[in-house]
Amino acid sequence: MSFGQSAKNSSYYSYKNKCLENKLDGNYIIQGWGSGSTKSEAIDQAKRNVLNDILVNGIQKGCQILPLIIEINAETKYKNYIYSFFNTNYDDFIKIENSPKSVKKSKKQTTYGVKLKVNRYALRNKLIIDNIIKQ
Repeated sequence: MSFGQSAKNSSYYSYKNKCLENKLDGNYIIQGWGSGSTKSEAIDQAKRNVLNDILVNGIQKGCQILPLIIEINAETKYKNYIYSFFNTNYDDFIKIENSPKSVKKSKKQTTYGVKLKVNRYALRNKLIIDNIIKQ
């Protein structure tokens, strides 16, 4: 495959989020990926993808992170809660770290890889308060 082909198709490739560092204070540094028609849309999608992984999928690459909601079909069971979560204050739990961003572009879409700092401890506490998980 030539370089032109890989660049053209890169935004259709599914990039996996990767845990880069456990800060040992409830925070993790994660390389998150998201796609969108604009830079801000792609970065926002990267944040959502990382938080969704932490909530229900876990992150297997790098310093592995188990999902906070450990139930079979958690994504389906808590779908309304997760939708509501992403329509409110999810930004309270995730911040962009100062770092270079990776960019993959196609004619229709931009895919960004961005370093994000996630407060998994605070997110876990929110799930406990909201009666989604037990302490």
